[in-house]
Formats: sequence, C-alpha cells, structure tokens
Amino acid sequence: MNGEDIFKSIVSGEDQSILGDVARAGLSLLSKGYKKAVTMRNAKFDANKGVVKVSVPVISVGNITAGGTGKTPMVRLICDILGQKGFHPTVLSRGYRAKDNSQNTIISKHGSILVEPEESGDEAWLLAKVLPKSSVIIGRNRIESARIAIEELGADYLVMDDGFQHRALHRDKDIVLIDASNPFGYEHVLPRGLLREPMEGFARADIIVLTKVDQVDPGLVAALRKRLARMAPQKPVYETVHKPRAVYTLEAWANGDEGHPIGTDSDLPIMAVSGIGNPKSFTKTLEGCGYDVVHTMGFGDHHDFSDDDVVEIWKQAFAHQAKAIMITEKDAVKLSQLHTIEDLKIPILVLSIGIEFISGKQEFIENLEI
Repeated sequence: MNGEDIFKSIVSGEDQSILGDVARAGLSLLSKGYKKAVTMRNAKFDANKGVVKVSVPVISVGNITAGGTGKTPMVRLICDILGQKGFHPTVLSRGYRAKDNSQNTIISKHGSILVEPEESGDEAWLLAKVLPKSSVIIGRNRIESARIAIEELGADYLVMDDGFQHRALHRDKDIVLIDASNPFGYEHVLPRGLLREPMEGFARADIIVLTKVDQVDPGLVAALRKRLARMAPQKPVYETVHKPRAVYTLEAWANGDEGHPIGTDSDLPIMAVSGIGNPKSFTKTLEGCGYDVVHTMGFGDHHDFSDDDVVEIWKQAFAHQAKAIMITEKDAVKLSQLHTIEDLKIPILVLSIGIEFISGKQEFIENLEI
C-alpha cells in the first residue's frame, strides 16, 4: 500500500485502528487552520479584490476535491466544441509536476508540441498531444499565461484547466466536476479529507457536471442531485460517464497512429496499471468494456514511473498471469519515455477515454456560450 492509499484509508475511516483514530484527530486540527485560511482567501476574491479580467472569454474547469474527476477529458471536449465553432482556444494549465512551472512556458502552439513531457508535466503534455488545433501554456501565474495566449498566440478563448481555486483570473464560466463515486472528499477539507475548500464553494459554480455516474447506484446519484440543489440552487447539473474512445499499443499511441476499437484483445487477461487519483475507477471502466482484469496495480496520482517500477509491473503481471497491461493516456506520457518499457515481453495497451453526456449535451454547449 503506497502513501496515498494509507492516507485515504485514514481519512475515509476505513482504518479503524487506534493509530488511525489518532491520525484523524491530528488531521482535524490541521484542517481547521486550512479551512480558515481558504475562507479568508475566498472572501478577498468574493469582494473582487485582486481579480484581473482579460479581453477574451475565460472558461474554467475545476473541482472542489483533490484527485481525478475527469478534468482533462472535459477540457479536451470544450476545446473541441470551441474549435468546431471557429474559435482558437488556448489551455492555461498550472503545469503540475512540470520541471519549472514558476515560468510561463508555451507547451504547444496551434497543435505543434514544442517541449518534452518532463518540461511540461504529464497532463499539460497530454492535452497538447490530443488537441491538434489548440495551444497549451503552463505556469503558476495564470494572468501572465493569459497575456501570452492573447498577445502571442492569438487566442480568442481561454480554457483554464484546474481553475476553480485559482481565482485571480476572472472567469466567465465556472465548470465544476464532481466524481459521483466520491463526491465530497469524505466530508472534510484537507488534510482531514479531500475537499480543497468548504462545500459552500459550490455556490460559485455556473455549471456542475457529475462524472462516472455509471459507477454508482442510481439512488446515490439522485441523492447527490438533491444535496447539490440545496448547496447550489438553480445551477444546471449534468450527468456524464467516462466513455472509452479507442485502445492503442503504447508504440502506436506514442507515434500518433490510429487506435483500435474498444474491446480489442478483450479475450486476454489484463492487468490494469495506473498512476491516477482513482485506480479503482479505471478498473471499473475496463471491466465495463468487457476486459478480464485479473489484477489492479495502482500508483499515486501523477506518479513518476521509474525503471524499478517497470520491473515490479512485470513481476506482478507474471504473478497474476496477465497477458497484457492496460494503462491510461496520462501514464502513457511518462511510461513511453522509459527505455525499459520496451524490454517487457508483454503488450502494453493504452486506453483513450472521453466524456459522454447521459443527456443534455446540447444544453451544456449552449450554457458554454458567453
């Protein structure tokens, strides 16, 4: 069990040991200080202090919990929608795990990737790869990124990735994603839970999107909707699923070749390997596609894979008699850079995932218009 799993077992209450109780008590004290600081910060922005408005529309895609909710496929979908309408969007990413995100760096220009993955971080580089007509910029200073996008890249729309808490840049639409399988981060702010801010923050959202609704009971989705109606009244709520788009060999994915239909190699025992916020969700997605998942090997979110990891992946695949390994696109960014991955005598497959609306997609698109 890695450190992230241990942490989640504590904050979720799964760890019922005395040490778990002691840890939760200590984390609760820390959460009080964190909550106070976040509340004071939000009050400043609520008063419009320190907020900069730029000359083009800004759409923010974010969440209220730490961990994966589907921001990357949602950003991709929004850029595709804007592109189809004739706009030229640029994605503003913080550049998490980039080599140096204190500098504002153009990762791609109108679809042409300019840097290697280690320079940009996995998510920003993945967005640059899958958005052939858009541009991507990283940097902690989103206002400076916005200036570069408008003045140097000719952007007429900005899409801010993971922007809900980055409030210095004015946004015209705030889209908040909620993972239906763990919507409220165990009901506590960090570090006692996974909430990045108190749930009162939902009131700032213009649009709320529930993701992975197919992975929970319909009754839980209905209850979630009722709760959101109280916290964010009159705000539109849409239900989506993570829809697999295609499956690639790792080599084909890295080379930009075409993928194969979902279900290809579904007769093979698969080991699911991922360094994302919710590895179990990835496994459920694979099983929903008909794959025989014999083992799940989860690493921490944004894990930096090493040669030793590749050796351990091979050991686990052999021990569980897996005949192929399935990874996410985000993990493919890093694993494709390791020469040792080429030595594995087992197929490495990459699952490409998009967001699909259960209903209301056209209404969602109309609500995007600014």
